[in-house]
Amino acid sequence: MDSQLQLPIRNAGLFSSLRRFVVEAFELLAADRAAGADISFSVEEHQRLREDKPFYEYRPMTERFVRERLERIWELDAADDAAWTVASDPACADFLRAGRTEAVADMQLVARRELLEPLLVAMAEATPDFELDDSALLEHYLRFERTLYATARRYVAVTPLWGVKLPYGDLELAPGVTVRAVDPEWFRMEWPEAAQLDWGDGSRDGLPTVVLQLERQVEGDEDETAIDPLRAIVDVTSAVRALAGGSITAGPLVLERFDWRALAPKPVPAIAARRCGHLPSKVDATIASHLPTAVRRLAAEPDGTLARAVERYQFAATAHGLAAMRAVFDMLVEIYASEREVGSAALRMAIVLGADLPQRRAYVDAMHAAADAIRSATPPGTDSVQVTRTLAGALRTTIAAGLVGELPITSLQSYADSIVLGERERRQLGIVSHESA
Repeated sequence: MDSQLQLPIRNAGLFSSLRRFVVEAFELLAADRAAGADISFSVEEHQRLREDKPFYEYRPMTERFVRERLERIWELDAADDAAWTVASDPACADFLRAGRTEAVADMQLVARRELLEPLLVAMAEATPDFELDDSALLEHYLRFERTLYATARRYVAVTPLWGVKLPYGDLELAPGVTVRAVDPEWFRMEWPEAAQLDWGDGSRDGLPTVVLQLERQVEGDEDETAIDPLRAIVDVTSAVRALAGGSITAGPLVLERFDWRALAPKPVPAIAARRCGHLPSKVDATIASHLPTAVRRLAAEPDGTLARAVERYQFAATAHGLAAMRAVFDMLVEIYASEREVGSAALRMAIVLGADLPQRRAYVDAMHAAADAIRSATPPGTDSVQVTRTLAGALRTTIAAGLVGELPITSLQSYADSIVLGERERRQLGIVSHESA
């Protein structure tokens, strides 16, 4: 006991209880192996050869071996004692409640699932022979204890981004908001729960290569349940779509963690997860320099005209026929006309966006053609598809002007009128033109 009290820990009782749990669980697991139970291996094929890694790597599936025996492990007296000790400790209870919006009825059950089980799996993967490494256990516990008694907590969320190219490397969009290119091996170590999910055809070695990472410090007096990464994910994917075009998508899940405790994955909103085409979004140097401003403006007014215009544009990119045409047409009329008057909206839009007479004529014709098609409910044909594409490009250019240009999107009417009156010269707003839309 004297040696234990000399350990660099603050809660000796909690450490002792956790250690007894791991020891008894290891005894059960070792007995099963001695009785003939085998740990299976997975074969992982690396697509790129490295000197420190073979082409095929064999990984012991220790986690599966442990989880298959959890029901028996939870019957151990040491498991009950450890769960009770964790649940009855005020600091531990606060730690387990962090990030939860619902009331927690059974703290002992939460302690088993979110502290005891990850601890046991981590120790077992470190020593698959189930011989307890006391130094590794102490190091693992001290990391947990530093978190437990910290005045500020570290919150991190990541979601994969698909269909995006980062030729200039990682991109910081705001403090704690970063688009990162990640190595699958790093991602597997940092987020082991991600390796259990099927990320689809766009992954490499079964894991994503580009992620959106959100990170912040949560002070002790903050409402941890108010943290919501979903709005930021929608804003980032929307801004990239508006400025870079292409078909960037997020998710379908976002992974969250308070310090090293993982929360349950959340589904990414459909508006960010659904595809808007087949070409990837290339974030070049110009786009990269403007994206932070675009994300900040989009987040500033989540219910404003600019946000609704972005939502309509993204809806039109995945909808078909009159529904897509109606979405962009109505939004353009709202932006460029005080009343629902198609002619003035078409002319203002042509003045603001059209670089030359043919472009301006194309915009005006497309607006009137859309008005006729919507009024008569004409079944969509080749011409209607081209009209929708032209108007969608106009809306995207308008959105880009609002995201990074000098004028807010609600000032484009007066801007167009001042050009007609000769009070100012027309200039291109934003960073995209009709040809790139």
